[in-house]
Amino acid sequence: MIEKHVAVFIKANKTPPTFDMAAAEGEGPRSWFKPVKDLAHNVICGELDVSTNRARLLSMAANRDFDIDEVCVSILAWGGMRPANRNRLFERDASPWLKVAELVRSGKLDRRSAYQRFAMLRSQKERPMRGMGPAYFTKLIYFLMPEASAKGYILDQWAGLSMNLISGTPLVKMDEQVSWKLKSKSFERSITSRVSDVNTAEDYDRYCEAVECLSRQLGPEWMPDQTERALMSGSGEPWRQHVVGERFGSLPALTVFDEN
Repeated sequence: MIEKHVAVFIKANKTPPTFDMAAAEGEGPRSWFKPVKDLAHNVICGELDVSTNRARLLSMAANRDFDIDEVCVSILAWGGMRPANRNRLFERDASPWLKVAELVRSGKLDRRSAYQRFAMLRSQKERPMRGMGPAYFTKLIYFLMPEASAKGYILDQWAGLSMNLISGTPLVKMDEQVSWKLKSKSFERSITSRVSDVNTAEDYDRYCEAVECLSRQLGPEWMPDQTERALMSGSGEPWRQHVVGERFGSLPALTVFDEN
């Protein structure tokens, strides 16, 4: 691990994040699912919650009073899946990926096998998982895996970028696009990133192991999923600012040519 980045991470996170049952996080499942509830997905949900959070979702996933459909919809809503991707996902039969989700929930797949099964569905020509890539199906893996198992952790763009920075290697393969804008007579550069579909189950397992390794380095009061949450950070927070700054710093400098 690159110690200078670990030091910044520790400074930005004095204590582990807490998962508060009373917190309202992400988008509410009820309002998020309403625009697609009548599409041809065959998902059956009762009255979804108005709001949810990480602690609530972990509790729901462990409670068999909640059907797999309701739990998965709540997870995807909490994760903030964009409306366009939500619509693509639910305009088709959801049963192929819900069956894999149920296997994960039942403890029949370890994190590597779960990732592989979702990734295989994602790659099929019929596209049963159009709209749901690794950043979202790893959310299903994290919440649905029983606590007794070696958990799989959420791998979104910020967690992936963070672990790449801390490890000093492209541990997670990212698809990235750089755009330029003219703002106030100067050029401004922005990057969009997403976790690439070419990441394998082995890549995901290595990422999870790296999260666990970093967690051990932080101390006994840290659990790996708290470490993963801190890696995601939030917009404008110190760790996120560090990741953004270092990401820009890794790009070639802008060259301006004199036209005269």
